[in-house]
Amino acid sequence: MNTPLTDAPDRTRSQPDHSAVPATSFFRPNGARKRLSLTQLYNWHLKPLVWRLFHPGGSPEEYYARMISDRVLRGEHPAIGSQARAVRAPTELLDILLTHGLKREHVVVDYGCGSFRLGRALIEYLAPGGYWGLDVISEFLESGMALLGPELTAEKRPNARVISAESLAETAAAKPDFIISWHVCSKVPPARLTDYFGKIVGLMGPTSVALVHFPEAARRLRQSRFSWAENRAAIAEALKKVDPSLDIRFTPITEVVVRGVRQTMVEIRRRH
Repeated sequence: MNTPLTDAPDRTRSQPDHSAVPATSFFRPNGARKRLSLTQLYNWHLKPLVWRLFHPGGSPEEYYARMISDRVLRGEHPAIGSQARAVRAPTELLDILLTHGLKREHVVVDYGCGSFRLGRALIEYLAPGGYWGLDVISEFLESGMALLGPELTAEKRPNARVISAESLAETAAAKPDFIISWHVCSKVPPARLTDYFGKIVGLMGPTSVALVHFPEAARRLRQSRFSWAENRAAIAEALKKVDPSLDIRFTPITEVVVRGVRQTMVEIRRRH
């Protein structure tokens, strides 16, 4: 059923996912009975402030990337680097885009591509030069290129860029048919959603389609120090601030609800 989640008890369960800690209050997120521990308080709230003092102008997205980069380089991160594994299937992005009319000659932007955990299947499918992978630090992209290997890289010539005003303009000039952003929106702090969606919409031409995954909840939930689940209204409001004329549609990726969270996709098109 394509209906927003409510605060009603879950009827579908699976194996445990990330523990969703309700989060809107500083000490008691979303009215939780337990206060944050001192470790949580430091990691969730104080550590980012300290980092920004030493990195003026650094974005929350860059902070997240820098905090996990050591694990990535050691091959210890589950989503980026040599030990990365798909949550559902390594062809998930390709499979979804094929249902939306993807052709080999299309241009696809993978926004927040990491080390091409899900992008590899797209790179293998698309014509040479048709894949554009964007992320916030070069280490993720370098890891991904190394994992692709020289033969596939030479054959398919994937484009990998660190996100910046210049690289966004270059990518938009490639006239993408699809922009996809998977397991990324959840890492964007709520106050940064408009900026995140603004960059994605800025890549869209008149006929482009953007597909963005997010963990959906009836109300905002802080799942960890680096991730949030969000409700549809907040996603729609962020997109409305970017461009109120956009056509948006929400579709569950799975009907399974785990601890109040379901995996959902928002489809974005420009109105003709």
